[in-house]
Amino acid sequence: MKGGSTLSTYKGRLTYAKGTYVEFVVAPNQDVDFGDILVVQGKNSDRFYIRAYDFKVKSRWSGLNGVGYLMSKLDENGQVENQEELDFYLGGNHAVKIGMAEQLCYVDSQGNLHNPKTCPDFFCEVRGLSSDDAALLSEMKGDLELGFLKSGRGVLELPVGIYGSKAITEHVGIFGTTGSGKSNLVKVLASSMINNGNYGMLIFDVHNEYFRDLSQHPKAAERLVVYNTCPYDSHTRKLAVNAQEIDPEDIIACATFTEPQLDAIYKLYSVWQENWIQYLLQYDVAEIIDELAGCTGQKFQSRTISKIKSICWNLQQELNIQEYQQSAIYQLLGELEQGKVVLVELKNISPVGEQAVSTLLSKKLLQNYALKPDNQRAGLKPIMIVLEEAHRFLGKKEHNSNNVFARLVSEARKFNLGLCVVDQQPRLLADKVLSQLNTLFILGLASKADRSKLESMCRKDILQQRNEIKNLDCGEMILATNYMRFAAPVKVHKFEDFLARCQSAGPVFIVPNS
Repeated sequence: MKGGSTLSTYKGRLTYAKGTYVEFVVAPNQDVDFGDILVVQGKNSDRFYIRAYDFKVKSRWSGLNGVGYLMSKLDENGQVENQEELDFYLGGNHAVKIGMAEQLCYVDSQGNLHNPKTCPDFFCEVRGLSSDDAALLSEMKGDLELGFLKSGRGVLELPVGIYGSKAITEHVGIFGTTGSGKSNLVKVLASSMINNGNYGMLIFDVHNEYFRDLSQHPKAAERLVVYNTCPYDSHTRKLAVNAQEIDPEDIIACATFTEPQLDAIYKLYSVWQENWIQYLLQYDVAEIIDELAGCTGQKFQSRTISKIKSICWNLQQELNIQEYQQSAIYQLLGELEQGKVVLVELKNISPVGEQAVSTLLSKKLLQNYALKPDNQRAGLKPIMIVLEEAHRFLGKKEHNSNNVFARLVSEARKFNLGLCVVDQQPRLLADKVLSQLNTLFILGLASKADRSKLESMCRKDILQQRNEIKNLDCGEMILATNYMRFAAPVKVHKFEDFLARCQSAGPVFIVPNS
């Protein structure tokens, strides 16, 4: 254990319990902090797990008369006149520190873990966690390790993670301000998936920050692939798109259009079907207007068609959209089904192109899984889509437009898919999106509005962890997920340290060119 404490240390005695609320006297010379997870040793070998969330100090002098009497021993400047006399009044066992805590769960004498259903007896011993508390610790371990259990200021070297089979398809949220450790957490999560091999992961890498680190993983050659529209070395695969794979939804998702422009896009598609992009770029504006007027009886303004044509031309240049070109999309989807981590680098693409790529690939993945027979889909590996700066796609306005990400939130779990939403400001996301995220990784959040939003939407009660969440340092988080009985404080592994553990199992590989 790190942090200067030892396991199974005597911490005090229980003095009050009502429902799930308990109070205990902190033993002399013992430190108990906000967020400490402790054990109340009950009768019949029952163990009650509690979390301290506040403190108060009581003394025989705590009353108004007592405080007034002690103040009379000070001079006019508030300084002690006779320290020996004051020590006499304050000495002995006249003052105690009271810890206020909530009961998390308990283990019966047979070792079975239960939600709180009773409370411990008066004056039971309170101690720190030990390796004997296996029932509690096994529930938090998971098959995708993320960090160590944090208890107050200390860090127990007890692994904490998530079970991918339970968490991925139920959707995940990663929330924290700049510098709180979101990128490090995504890297550790991706490394755990590479280690595991039973889950696919599609990361839209907005800042091209993941490949350099993840490529050092010993299993990178087998389970890591990177795509870029402009490959910069032999390890990067070219992201190219066949023009016939683009439909109106992909264009509408990446820019703002007026009602006449939206109408024109759908008319273009209805007239030319899958060839609409090629014909739109091939003919000039006047010819397109005449063709639409002849086929639909509706004459559009030249500026309406020009706006659509301009956006499509820009996308063609950025995303390597060509007629009859071999697409990389189905190869990419196949790699995800094999349980690989796929990075799509977007740093050198404009925001319009970035949204088009994210929408197109997510839609193709959803369609690919949705079209598979139920018996075949059940045997597929779950896939997580990591969406950074998610409010651009799932804000209140964007969610109402029913784009592909809104559909993923509501439908993906039926198709063995899940969404990982990464954002600095969860309050900007639509409430319906937050309510669908059954696993939350809450890192440091400076805004009270953001913390309050997560408190109201979290599936676990985290109200009593306000002080703890408010004071999270970089790399610390609260992990709240459906299948755990309480939200757990976690010290996330530093990626470099986690990678060193992975590398001890074998040599480093570099991803080969396709």
